[in-house]
Amino acid sequence: MVALFSYFSDSETETMKEQVFRLLAEDGVKLDSHPQLIPALTKAGYQMDEASGILKIPVDRMKAALEEAPKSFKLGARNPERILQLPKPGGGFWARTCTGGHAWLEPDGSYRRVTLNDVAKWSQLSNALDEISFLSFLFADDAPVYSADVHSMVSVVNNTDKHLWVQPYEAKNVDYLVKLGEAVAGGAAKLKENPVISFIACSLTPRLFKHMDLEIIYKSALAGTPIQACSLPGAGATSPITVPGVVILATAEILAMTAMAQAVQPGTPVVACPIIFSSDMRSGRSLQSSAEAIKAGSACVQFIKKAFALPTHNYGLGSDAAGLGEQNMAERTMLLTAKALSGQDIMGGAGQTEVAVCVSPLQLIADNELLSMARVLVSPIELNDNSMATAVLKKVEPGKEFISQSHTVKNCRNLLPQKNFNRMTMTAWKDAGEPDLQAALRADYEKIMAAPNTGAASADLTRELDEIVKAADAALKEAAGK
Repeated sequence: MVALFSYFSDSETETMKEQVFRLLAEDGVKLDSHPQLIPALTKAGYQMDEASGILKIPVDRMKAALEEAPKSFKLGARNPERILQLPKPGGGFWARTCTGGHAWLEPDGSYRRVTLNDVAKWSQLSNALDEISFLSFLFADDAPVYSADVHSMVSVVNNTDKHLWVQPYEAKNVDYLVKLGEAVAGGAAKLKENPVISFIACSLTPRLFKHMDLEIIYKSALAGTPIQACSLPGAGATSPITVPGVVILATAEILAMTAMAQAVQPGTPVVACPIIFSSDMRSGRSLQSSAEAIKAGSACVQFIKKAFALPTHNYGLGSDAAGLGEQNMAERTMLLTAKALSGQDIMGGAGQTEVAVCVSPLQLIADNELLSMARVLVSPIELNDNSMATAVLKKVEPGKEFISQSHTVKNCRNLLPQKNFNRMTMTAWKDAGEPDLQAALRADYEKIMAAPNTGAASADLTRELDEIVKAADAALKEAAGK
């Protein structure tokens, strides 16, 4: 997807690109111990000092790793019709739900912790929304703490046939999450052919990588699943406060993960996820929808795509506000518009608010509608006789109208219909009893959830998943007790 505006000129992009390469080559990143990944890095020609844990990546080796990382690949799905090609053919973006949210805002306004039943409902709802391309799982408070990610993943895949973005909670859980992916795909070989899952790997900004994320990179590369490489700096707290500074740091961390993945398995797909926060200097709180966070995230997306041609994934929806009020809608609309115009390939965070702490099924439905509007906003404009209205411009006399023309009748069917947003006049709105957006969203939610779930897993797959969960619970409980 091409950016429709640019923060950086070509020369500025090259200057920042050199700074990223220099940071990785001269200062490097620090790694926790990992008995398989670190030897692979040394074998690949990277400079690994095991005593200090510092990995330095020479410029030529970093460039070689970027050459090995594919610029186009697919995110698989149980339903072949749901397979996603990156970048999206013809331009535009895909979208995904919130990941890791642990608070649930009910349609009636009550606020509580997420349960596994909520994860199942969330997945069913997401499966029914056309603009939601894939899912991640929420944090279920009623799942065993040592295997919460395993249980949440099963709740998702039992209720959707879309792609799943997987976030492990412990290094020792990664193997079981891979096994679940293999079960959904139909085996290890099938998972490589149709990667129905992709894994989140994160840096611990600045420039540190925990054992768990090294394990994710190593096991994901071996399994053939795409890696969504996330840098989550807080500008002014865990990164420089300036936009170029935080962009350089986030990009360096993402490129380091790209290099690690290629060292394990050349050709491993990597999605760049520069999820940049700003810091509220009054409270210390991390913000995702401040003007500064939106600008830095948009600038980083543009930089990575222009400098390194990797697909990009970032927050495209969300708010720093609690609740679904005016500030929430204003912030998420500004965030989505900026990221869409920046050429972002995946819009993350649908349905989330309160800086990704809380999810709301009503917000998810509203976001589905916002995404459709953003999709139209950034869609290419074709020039042909029909779009330029060549014939009808000649036909209609000065001072006459176009509404009765066949050209209008033909093309009006391409306009985006609005389902829940209000476009009534003031008089009509008052005559209708002044209906609000929340009421429309509640009615839509009830209708969707009453319909059959077309993404439900088969009984055979459900049984296979349950066996993996039982094995994971037994092993991970024992490991947690030691």
